[in-house]
Amino acid sequence: MWTALFALCLNTQTFTPNLPDAIPAVQGSVSEPFTMRYIDVESGTGAAAQAGQRYIVHYTGWLRDGKKFDSSRDRDKSFSFVQGRRQVISGWEVGFEGMHVGGKRRLFIPYQMAYGEKGRNAIPPRSELIFDVELLAVETAPEAVAAAEILDPLAELEKKVMALAKAVPEEKYDWHPAPGVRSFREVFLHIASGNDLLLELAEKSLTSEELNARIEKQSKVSKVRVVEMLASSFEGVRKKVAPLAAGALGSDILFSGSTFSGSTTTRRGVYIRLDNHVSEHLGQLIAYARMAGIVPPWVEN
Repeated sequence: MWTALFALCLNTQTFTPNLPDAIPAVQGSVSEPFTMRYIDVESGTGAAAQAGQRYIVHYTGWLRDGKKFDSSRDRDKSFSFVQGRRQVISGWEVGFEGMHVGGKRRLFIPYQMAYGEKGRNAIPPRSELIFDVELLAVETAPEAVAAAEILDPLAELEKKVMALAKAVPEEKYDWHPAPGVRSFREVFLHIASGNDLLLELAEKSLTSEELNARIEKQSKVSKVRVVEMLASSFEGVRKKVAPLAAGALGSDILFSGSTFSGSTTTRRGVYIRLDNHVSEHLGQLIAYARMAGIVPPWVEN
């Protein structure tokens, strides 16, 4: 597909789209604000580069004025990325289309497919980039979840919180280190209600009144019920976060109410706060356990 597109971009004739009748016709000339071009320097004879694979490459990059800004060859260390996961600039995402292992290509990447209007580090704003690339190898890439950096640490936090919730004897659930400080039961319930609340905040902003209404009262529920509530809250996070694509995780969220001081973040940022919130209170629970003579189940002493 991209090979055909490159051919169109190189065609100096006006491009007239041939569209099906189901798409209404419009008047006007076609604009082509930028093009992606390349030169095949050497054809490879190895495996073809497939979408979604891990590409292992060597490269050297120049600015249009001839200034070299980066080179894996100078470091004598290859570079790898998984195509389609936005780990590299969009010019690289499409620049290896049709290559075979052993192939070499010169890429001419417009700034719109590189670092855009602002540039980055040694790359000035609106810079066209020129890369000489060599495809050294291709590998099958394991399936990845866009929110892996959120869910992976959360899984470890959940394991420990749940282990403590089950290890603390029922008669110690109302133990707390000092007056006015949360008990075991209250901290466990606070984690569960925090998970539920932050899931909601990741979807929409809430007023102070709505925030307060959603903060669960630390009622005297049984140990069995506390464990159930914790498990349900963690399962709710996994079900909500795991299917999200990178674009959805990057969408803006405005926190309303005094709890978050009206700050703006992304949906990913909310979920990272969720991890941090659980981590903070896990540390609190570990300290409680030590003070109450309870050894955390995952340690030997």
